[in-house]
Amino acid sequence: MRLNLKQILSGVMVILWIFTATLVLAAEEKQAITGHIYCVLPTADGVKLEPGVCPGGDHPHVVKTQDGKLVLLQESPLLKDIPRLSAEEKKNVTIEGRMVGTTTFSPEAVKWPWLNK
Repeated sequence: MRLNLKQILSGVMVILWIFTATLVLAAEEKQAITGHIYCVLPTADGVKLEPGVCPGGDHPHVVKTQDGKLVLLQESPLLKDIPRLSAEEKKNVTIEGRMVGTTTFSPEAVKWPWLNK
């Protein structure tokens, strides 16, 4: 079976269209999430969410949004001071960035409510 030029061009166009659609869907919109930040601490039974100052060591952080969803924060220099913040300072924080996957957020800017007082 020999392919003619029209079939080859049609195949290439389909591949380019699929590639373009994939890129468009992968480009995620910038958004903001607001909520309370918690340290995620491992325990014998699973994990514990700590609202206050994190104990020593590196721990991941989540935001519990106002509608009760938990969103994991990717590590970022913007968040370097989170482990030392009190529970009160971790309340009602607004973080701008992009969702990476379904449950992880990549921060690009942080609005700390206690700095705006």
